[in-house]
Amino acid sequence: MSEPNSGSDAFSLTTTAIKKGTTYILNGSKIFVTNGPVADLLVVFATVDKARGPDGISAFLVEKNSPGMNVARKLEKMGLRTSPMAEVFFENCEVPEQNLLGREGGGAFLFTRSMTWERGCILASAVGSMQRLLETCIRYANERKQGGQSIGKYQLVASKIVDMKMRVESSRHMLYHYGWLSGHRKAVYLEAAMTKLHIADCWVKCCEDAIQIHGGYGYMTEYEIERELRDAIAGKLYSGTSEIQRNIVASMLGL
Repeated sequence: MSEPNSGSDAFSLTTTAIKKGTTYILNGSKIFVTNGPVADLLVVFATVDKARGPDGISAFLVEKNSPGMNVARKLEKMGLRTSPMAEVFFENCEVPEQNLLGREGGGAFLFTRSMTWERGCILASAVGSMQRLLETCIRYANERKQGGQSIGKYQLVASKIVDMKMRVESSRHMLYHYGWLSGHRKAVYLEAAMTKLHIADCWVKCCEDAIQIHGGYGYMTEYEIERELRDAIAGKLYSGTSEIQRNIVASMLGL
């Protein structure tokens, strides 16, 4: 979905799909394509009728090595380096009409539904990461001695660990609540945005506290906490930035 000039404003994409006979001709480019360098199949959103706005967007299944599709350079990132990303270009790329996903013009609906699901659960693994960071910090605070006692006995260190515990538990409860609502086929548009927003913020803050608790060791790559922070920062960007989540929540509150 993402393009060089349409990220948060997703429906302003400029990639087009013009139908000719039994095929669609795609032209345009995409960026930040997750697994782009290794994927065998891509879900591509393109506009079939610009005059219809979001209702003119369709989704297509585009197979690897399709004529006219070019997977460009792998993108180097600050974190999440085990998840490759790439730019993808389409130049008169022919896609069979049977590769249309859903109905023509139904791309916006598919995107909104899939993004709601994604927002709610994409940071589920972050809750586990925060739990691991908490356990690591408790162990370190008990083992590390300064001033004749373990650093966990110092109130400023203990308070950070308590805050981490609060973030882990609140994040877990929001995640499970979202899952419960979704499992009971309730509307979850608001809850998905709040869950994504809360966990993303908590994850970054837990990483920052973990580094501070470990001091200089936390800044070293050997302890891998700095890697955790680099990965966590991206959680405030992908699947809709934290600012976009706040906009969604505000709109659902009637603002």
